[in-house]
Amino acid sequence: MVEWELDYDNQFLIRLIQPSKQIANAIEKQRGVRIGQSTVVSQKMHTYHPEHVEEIQIVQDTDAGQAFYHRSDKGKIFHLDIFHETGLVDHCQVAAAIKQAVELYNLHYSMQHIIVFTNKEQGVNAHYIDIQTGTGGGRVTGDLNRGKKLSLKRAHENHVHVAALISRDHIACLFYLVNAVEKSILSASLELRRNEKIVHILSGGGKSDLSPYADHQSDSFLQEKNCNDMSPIVKEHQLLQDTEELADQFDSARDLQKVLDDVNEGINHSKLLKQLDKSGNGRDAIERMIGMGVMEANRSQIKLTDYGQALKEYLKLNMTDIDAYIRRTIRLIKPASEVNGNSLTLLKKSGSSGTGSSITENWLTGGISGELAVAETIHAAAGRTVLENNEFSITSADIRQQLRYRKNKNDFCLLVDASASMAGIRIRAAKFLARHLFLASSDRISVITFQEDKAVVQVPLTRNFHLAEECLSKINSIGSTPLALGLNHTLAYLREARAVNPLIILITDGVPTLPDRTRDPLADALTAAANIKSSGYGFTCIGLKPHRGYLEELSKAAGGRAYILEELEKQALVKATWAERRYNGR
Repeated sequence: MVEWELDYDNQFLIRLIQPSKQIANAIEKQRGVRIGQSTVVSQKMHTYHPEHVEEIQIVQDTDAGQAFYHRSDKGKIFHLDIFHETGLVDHCQVAAAIKQAVELYNLHYSMQHIIVFTNKEQGVNAHYIDIQTGTGGGRVTGDLNRGKKLSLKRAHENHVHVAALISRDHIACLFYLVNAVEKSILSASLELRRNEKIVHILSGGGKSDLSPYADHQSDSFLQEKNCNDMSPIVKEHQLLQDTEELADQFDSARDLQKVLDDVNEGINHSKLLKQLDKSGNGRDAIERMIGMGVMEANRSQIKLTDYGQALKEYLKLNMTDIDAYIRRTIRLIKPASEVNGNSLTLLKKSGSSGTGSSITENWLTGGISGELAVAETIHAAAGRTVLENNEFSITSADIRQQLRYRKNKNDFCLLVDASASMAGIRIRAAKFLARHLFLASSDRISVITFQEDKAVVQVPLTRNFHLAEECLSKINSIGSTPLALGLNHTLAYLREARAVNPLIILITDGVPTLPDRTRDPLADALTAAANIKSSGYGFTCIGLKPHRGYLEELSKAAGGRAYILEELEKQALVKATWAERRYNGR
């Protein structure tokens, strides 16, 4: 067992030299070892008996990478199980903690690697770390919407599973990962569980039953992709899944196809990186494609794998269907509480005084404001009579009526900060929101960007999705943040376009850095916001926590509200937008 206590000074890696050697020696002997009290680590499969979870068995002849990911190589995947009392640990919280731990380790390594290590290898890549808890799992840098199979979640209600592709030169990072997971467990008000004993066994040549652990929706980068080993159905599903994820790194699946064509024609690594950096993708996009088995890199050269060739051909033959699938996916992210179309149907209960879908009038005594909902009325009466143990009857309390409300037509205007700091995930999330609104609402949408010393109407008020796609693809992130100019330009445009009941949605990751009419960019933006309030237009600001104070002041000046997020991610933008639309009755 390796006893340790984590602190965060920049000398910590030096103090991990000896504990890391202990783990390396155990790994060389095909054995497992404890880190602290709660964690078992090895490169093998672990088992335990449900009635004796304090005793962990290391199956020495079953490689974790081969067992879980069908890899052809051995000794590449580190397998960690961090045990706790039975309960649910939020896998999203664990993933966020692990990503932070990797960043911290890489920072410490960059400061100390000459002392601790002899090579010049780069640090640990979080793309190659998977997790599973009792709530779900997946790649920590993925959508974290995997591992939802009931048997899989139940099997992990007493431990957090981590699988990581980490070089043995970076074994010290395992301590950072364990610390991150343990903190997540403790924050869930669960106690860590001590492992009393590790037993090393052999499988006896038989294959272990991994069916409870199987996840056919995996987004892992740890799994080798061999097209020859896939059935046609599995292959098509994998290709479509990877297309959807990679297309999110670009403006469309067609942009992904162009990148694959460029790689196939021999573009070198540095030129591809420079090309992708124009849209804020760069290194992350290349790492994802390598991790997904689409490309492989060798020094300055980069080429498609056999799976990458299959993906390129799949895109070429199925682009129309792929576009339709991605559009459907974007549209369906809309919250279930929202209703498409121009009318909204609500069921009303008579004789009650609640909020939301209830009404105070008694339908039977003259308070009729809608049509009788027969099926809902009978259902309510049946439920009541069962509870009362009486014969079936309908009373006034059971009556349900159906009311139809007309929704006001309104125009959305997305005012997007396109400064340099928005490059990458943030600008892609803003574009995603625009596409989503085009597909999920019946309203007109416009997109205005501000950057450097200009504000531009990128997408005029329209319902034309194809026009919007063409315009959105031209948006890049550069320069400073002229927020006041963006607000003033938006107000002028909406007046000129005679927008109907407009709702301005400002998406920004910072505060203004460039003035408009004075020398004070903050004051200029507040003045522009006050003009929006005077116009009577709706206003919402979606921004980041570090700038909460100013963004709330700006929203108040504009007569609107602010939504403060940890990060400008697409799901968060969609949720905030529909919440604000519902709040404003638009």
